[in-house]
Amino acid sequence: MKKSSLSKTICYIFIPIFLLAIVLSICSIIIQNDDSFDENKYYSSSRFVSSYMNDISNACRNLIYDNANYYSIEDGDNTIYFINTNSEDYYSNVKEWKYLIVYKNKALTNVELNNNTKTIDGIKNVLSQQTNSQRVNIIKGEFQADNEIIQKTGIQYLDSLKNEYYTVPNDEEITLDGESNIEYITTKYSDFEIYTNYIEGFKENSQEAILLNILNSVSLVTDNSYIIIPICSVLTLLMIIYLILSIGSDKKLNDFDHIPFEIIVVLSVIISIVPFIIREGFLNLDFYVDISIITTTYLLTYTVIMVCLTTLIRRLKAKSFWKTTLLGKIYFWVTKILKKIISNLTYSTNMTVKVIIYGGVMAIIAFCILLLFGFSLLAMVLEFILLLNVLYKITKFLKSFSKIESRLKEMKEGNNQVPLDVNEFEPELRNMAIYLNQVSEGIEKAIQDRMKSERLKAELITNVSHDIKTPLTSIINYVDLLKKEPIENENAKEYIEILDSKSQRLKNLTEDLIEASKVSTGNISLRIEKINIVELVRQAIGEFEDRFQKKGLNTILDTSENEIYIMADSKYMYRIIENLFSNVAKYALENSRVYVDLKKIEKKVKLEIKNISKDKLNISSDELMQRFVRGDKSRTTEGSGLGISIAQNLTELQHGKFNLILDGDLFKVKLEFELA
Repeated sequence: MKKSSLSKTICYIFIPIFLLAIVLSICSIIIQNDDSFDENKYYSSSRFVSSYMNDISNACRNLIYDNANYYSIEDGDNTIYFINTNSEDYYSNVKEWKYLIVYKNKALTNVELNNNTKTIDGIKNVLSQQTNSQRVNIIKGEFQADNEIIQKTGIQYLDSLKNEYYTVPNDEEITLDGESNIEYITTKYSDFEIYTNYIEGFKENSQEAILLNILNSVSLVTDNSYIIIPICSVLTLLMIIYLILSIGSDKKLNDFDHIPFEIIVVLSVIISIVPFIIREGFLNLDFYVDISIITTTYLLTYTVIMVCLTTLIRRLKAKSFWKTTLLGKIYFWVTKILKKIISNLTYSTNMTVKVIIYGGVMAIIAFCILLLFGFSLLAMVLEFILLLNVLYKITKFLKSFSKIESRLKEMKEGNNQVPLDVNEFEPELRNMAIYLNQVSEGIEKAIQDRMKSERLKAELITNVSHDIKTPLTSIINYVDLLKKEPIENENAKEYIEILDSKSQRLKNLTEDLIEASKVSTGNISLRIEKINIVELVRQAIGEFEDRFQKKGLNTILDTSENEIYIMADSKYMYRIIENLFSNVAKYALENSRVYVDLKKIEKKVKLEIKNISKDKLNISSDELMQRFVRGDKSRTTEGSGLGISIAQNLTELQHGKFNLILDGDLFKVKLEFELA
């Protein structure tokens, strides 16, 4: 993986270098074969003549149309307009260009205003004294040019000096019939006196000068262009192929790949054009500043392109491109909605057809009203009545659904005895109401059958327990009598002890069965009173102290108060604690601790008993709370499996909460009661 990451990093670094070498080599070849980049040839070319004459034509138009925007001074009857040289944009690509354009009694120049240039003759004199410059004058249609090609071919461009404008008359020139005498004038090249000169050489910030400076600074590349192009092209192609194969090979997307692709492209374009925006805000920048901006632009553009291509390749390989685009998300969203609509429409064909027919009938009626009565008051009243009818139908449907929802809520809460009146429902929903009534009746019948079964089961257990208890009492009495008889046989004595132990155990089991049956059916009388739960717990701990000590159990009671009162039956509350402690005495790990936490939290009283079980608890808490279930599945202990079930039922009968938690070998019981 490290090797792969290193290889990809090398590719990312060298691809822009090779691409730059290829671009510079191609530019070098193009420039070497283009006369526009050779100063000696450029100023002898028709391209230069065209650009130069275009600049002169623009200056003439500025004099005619834009003279009001320039600073002006008066020279006798003439007005001289001065234009700022820095604000000019000329395209002939010369180092310096100066001119004077004279038309009738107006003149325009870019010569700097000073004491020597306050007159037209002064400006002419300054232009004639320019050194190292080439002169191009057009006076009365005649060329006077130092440049031979301008002298020969410049006449072809004189028609570009033709401009049309009109004069605005004074108020007194308006005729009696209200029409003004506007005079339209068309200029000819012979109407102008044009004095210009220029210094040959590319402008410092021109495209040609910048490119030539760049190529001159990387002469190693330009001198070996024909070798660099094929080598760098092959290496770049191989690196791109390697990146395409290695990117996204695991076919997994990262967090960046989940951003919609359109957002990434838009942000990339914005980042790429930022340097251009910055560059446009400055004029005549230094060459090195231009190089810095160009380099930054190139690196930014390369980076955002590679980011876009990398995430695109990963998305394509993971077959998730469409899902990670805004258009794709919109498509899937619309498709999902359409599927739901179609599903709802086809869920009940009969209902759908009725809704469509009803909607169509209402639409036809509304259309007929408009045809018959137009947009009159009567039509509006009828349309309103029609709308009320539709709203009434919708309201009835919603009301019916509300009744069904309320009935379902009642069924959830256990009320299955009040059926819906099916006559109150629309025909389309009447069957739904009938089915709901039938379901409610079925649930109620199942509940009654279950309650009957539970009652019969409890009665059976109670009756059987009573039937067992009568002969069992006789057995216990006769065992007591036998124990009082003088028996010398040791085996007989042992047998009598076993009979006594087992009969007592059977008696306890019978009593537990009877009590469990009563508790589960609620057939017990509770005497609810205000009791001190702290005192009750301490009493139970004291009574079980001997049994706990025999097992080496250390009881730790954690309570901060001596009196905490709850509303409960003291007898049955003690039975709950007794059953839980008895369970601890039977199943807790010997020589361990038993934690009893009794706390008052807000308006609740919480009793928690925790101990470590001596056997592994391979049973869930729900199973353990069922009757006749014991954690000791071998059933070698003396328990009946009813203690926890009785404790749970007694707790719930006294409006408490019983919660059993098994965590590995940790056995935890939580009781919760309302604070009295």
